[in-house]
Amino acid sequence: MATLVPFDESLSGWPRALYAFLAEKERRSGSRRTVEGYSRMLQHFFGAVGKPPERVTSRDVFAFAHGVGLSGREPSAVTIGARMACVSSFYRFLIRMGLVASNPCDQLERPRVSPSPPRGLTAENIRRLLAAIPDTPVGLTAFSLESRSCGKDTASGRARPRPRRPLNGG
Repeated sequence: MATLVPFDESLSGWPRALYAFLAEKERRSGSRRTVEGYSRMLQHFFGAVGKPPERVTSRDVFAFAHGVGLSGREPSAVTIGARMACVSSFYRFLIRMGLVASNPCDQLERPRVSPSPPRGLTAENIRRLLAAIPDTPVGLTAFSLESRSCGKDTASGRARPRPRRPLNGG
């Protein structure tokens, strides 16, 4: 696996700790998106709070987690939770490394996240749809062919007809 976060030996202090955290996060998660997201979030957090990690308070984290984001909109419960998880994960790393004594996120409550409603057809809709297929050889064949194509005409949203091939091969 290619290393996303090459460790820069010339760094010292908090930037070195941040890079070490991101390198560990990459090794543990294996996800480039996670590391990039954590990097952006932590750089935004520490840039906004303007304090070194040992001086950050629970209030600072709360204000960041609940604050309006770069989009200009109020954050959702999922976004608040993700921000808190990112900062908390960094502080757990700093505690393990002996660089700070406590995690400012420990005093915060994470928001409850209600699961989003499922998308697509309900089980009842699927039963009704299947019940509408004629139980004849023609109906079953048409259903089989259409379910394989699943093509849609993007302009109308209707099923796109499949081109017919001549039966005589010509």
